Amino acid sequence: MIVHQIDGQRRRSRNKSKAKGRSKSDLCHQKEAEKCMNKMVELGKGKDPTAIIASEAGLNRICKTIKDDTLKCLKGYFKKCGTPLHREISDLIIDQIDFRIKRFCDDKERKSTFLTQSPCFHAKVFSTSEHKSQCNNKFLSRVNQIETSKVNVDEIHSTLCCGYNIWDNCTTSMVTDRCGAKGQQVFKSFLNDNFGLITNMMCPLDLFQTDSTVCTKVKAKTAKGKAKLGDNAISKYILSLFSFLFVSEE
Repeated sequence: MIVHQIDGQRRRSRNKSKAKGRSKSDLCHQKEAEKCMNKMVELGKGKDPTAIIASEAGLNRICKTIKDDTLKCLKGYFKKCGTPLHREISDLIIDQIDFRIKRFCDDKERKSTFLTQSPCFHAKVFSTSEHKSQCNNKFLSRVNQIETSKVNVDEIHSTLCCGYNIWDNCTTSMVTDRCGAKGQQVFKSFLNDNFGLITNMMCPLDLFQTDSTVCTKVKAKTAKGKAKLGDNAISKYILSLFSFLFVSEE
């Protein structure tokens, strides 16, 4: 959302004056911010992307990519391109994300506990066709509806939030059934550490219950979906940072 405002200012500035070579407006294009997510998106590619959560080396790779590449890059973008207000807001959000990520990544006991359960998450849940079709596609199909302009502008927020909460409920239920109560506890802690800041703030479950009238109204027209990044801030945050979890069924 902040990136869109900066990009709008960039276009207005570019219309007023054109500098030689690569101007600041070019360096502040929305695509420059999106480049910060490239290394995270790469983690979601390959034959078995969710295997990354099942090993210490995989978790270390995730942590390094988020902390050393993605967040530092985004902070640099906002420092270079944002107004004082943009920088203040973005610093607050990025610092909170960084705090949550470090709380998970820098705590050996927390990571060790996660690794006792994550092989089960990978083998019995995330890598299965059931999870891809029953959980991932129900979220991704809603994202795709928005990106193909099949959703009323007024319903974009509820479409995304209902889709995410449906994915959350579906995945948590599958984790509980296949990895037990301890697995469910560890999984929910992992979600809160990594997704909690944005999803709890923008998609509170009491407002977007999966069986509510709001969510029924924005039900996806198709059950198929692909992990495609679009312009919406919520979907871009989730699909970029954790693309390896949202693998679609081909």
